[in-house]
Order: sequence, then structure tokens, then C-alpha cells
Amino acid sequence: MKKHLSKSIFAVEQAMTCLIAKFGALKISKFCSVGIVSIFLLQSCSDSNEELTNIESDEIQSIEGIKMPESAFTMRDGRIIVSEIGEFGKNGDGKILQIATDGSVKVIADSGLNDPKGILVEGSTIYVTDNDEVKKVSFSGKVTKWLGPSDFPRKPKFLNDITIDMNTMIYISDSGDIKNGGGGAIYRVDSNGKVSILVDQVNDPRILSPNGLTTFQRGYLTFNDFANGFLFRVRLRDLEVEKLSEGFGGSDGLVYSGINLYISDWKNGKLWKIDISKVNEDGSLSDPELLKEGFMGIADMDVTSDGKYLVIPEMKANRILFLPLM
Repeated sequence: MKKHLSKSIFAVEQAMTCLIAKFGALKISKFCSVGIVSIFLLQSCSDSNEELTNIESDEIQSIEGIKMPESAFTMRDGRIIVSEIGEFGKNGDGKILQIATDGSVKVIADSGLNDPKGILVEGSTIYVTDNDEVKKVSFSGKVTKWLGPSDFPRKPKFLNDITIDMNTMIYISDSGDIKNGGGGAIYRVDSNGKVSILVDQVNDPRILSPNGLTTFQRGYLTFNDFANGFLFRVRLRDLEVEKLSEGFGGSDGLVYSGINLYISDWKNGKLWKIDISKVNEDGSLSDPELLKEGFMGIADMDVTSDGKYLVIPEMKANRILFLPLM
């Protein structure tokens, strides 16, 4: 969920000084601060503070005609990389797309992909989960297998999100039995490409179908669960799992920006926000705020490189939405 290493760190850490020791020092992994992106189809954010309750809004703009977009990844230069599943379950029709800062869409790769989902861009390589494999895609369109089923400790069932931490450890979620819930795991890939199980039901029986991932907090991996709608974090040094919140339905996308954690509910079409600078008296996270609803399959999100818009793949509507954050 996820993905870039420490950007806009100092400004955010200054804003986070009120956060109690429960969350410790924070590092941001998905929020870019380089440059200002002006996508031609985006309108300026309104000064209104009225609460958004449905997706019908003049402020929300979209790019249409992308067949089942699953994941969006924003690069530092403002380009957005998108995975297009195509027809779910059909081999060979998946694509990797690039949305430029002028709003134009380019196909990077249109062969060698089945149902591409989570995206991670490192250097000149796009890593993308694809059913039970992880593939590498070059910006020239070459697709190669990076990890196959035999590279995992057990055969993965539904590889989903992918992210990286500041130690260049890569994390991959396997949602397991995505229809019924259960059998999922989170895998860790070291710098030598060795895959190990980070956490699964052995660590915590509440872990059923891990989905969105983010390493915004130093020393922790935060993730949500598609089956039960729980939000967890795992402390990486000892693999202690903690449930942070719940009630997110079929939770999917997970992205951090500013002082807010955004969580998408794929099943129920809802977008949630948690202000992590606010905590309850017992040290727990503040209650989630329903930011918007009425989506059709809201999936793996990111934030534009200027921090102004949430980039939302709306799978069932075949489009990418841009939701103002400021």
C-alpha cells in the first residue's frame, strides 16, 4: 500500500509530535512531496469543509475506460502507474498503464500478464503481483517472472498488495481464499530474493485474508484484512501483531498521507479516514471517519505526488477517480 521511501518526512514528523509513544517515530513510504502535479482533468479543491457523503461531486474527476483497474502507484515525478486486470480470471489480457501529468494514458505492457494487482516501482522496474506470481515489468514493456509459486514457502493462492520498507525488504500479501476468507499470509522478501512467511493465522488467528499494506511507520507493517475488515500492524522486530481498528468491511486499499490513514472498503463502496495524530485516552486510535461512499469496487489507492488528490481505482466502474484531499 505500498511504497515510496521517506518523503516530506520533516514536515510530517513535526506535525506528529503530539502523537503518544504508542506510535513512535514515523516514516512515510507512500506520500510524495516532489513537485506540483497539474493533471489537466483535475479541478482545484473547493474551500468548502462540508462532509462528503457520496461520490457525485463536481470536484471528483476521472479517467474512464480502464477495464477493472486494481492498483495505482504514484511516482515522484507525478506519473501514475496502474494495473488493469481486464476480464477477471482470463489469462493474458492484463495490462500495466501509465497516466502522465497531462492526463494522457499510455500502455506500458499488454502481454504476459493475467490479473495484475498490487504495484511497486523501484528504480526502473515495476513489480506487480499476478495471481500466484510476482512479475517484473520494464518501462519498455518487457515482462518477466520474478517470483513463482515454488519460490514461496507454500503455494500462494491470491497474491494481492506489495510494498517495501526503508531497509529494502519487500512485503507481499496473499489474501488466500478471497471469497470465503482464510488461508492468507503476508510474505517478506529479502535483498537476495528469499521469501519467508512474515505473519499468518499462526501468529494471530484473526489474520484471514490480508490485503492492503503500508510501511509508513518505522519498524511496523500496517495491513488490513479483506475478510473481517480489521486493521492490524505487526512489529517487525518480533512479529507481534496488534489490532488497531475494525469495521472496514472488505478492506482493500491502504495509504498514508499527512496525518491521515485512508482505507478503502471494496465490498461496500466506502472510503474511510483515520487521523492518527488523535488518540483515545486508552492510547487506541481515534474512531474512523466515513469520508465518502457509493463507490463501485474501490481498490488499491495512492496519493498524487503533490499530496492534493487521492488516486482511486474503481474496479467495477472501469475508471480511475481523483478525490481532492485539500
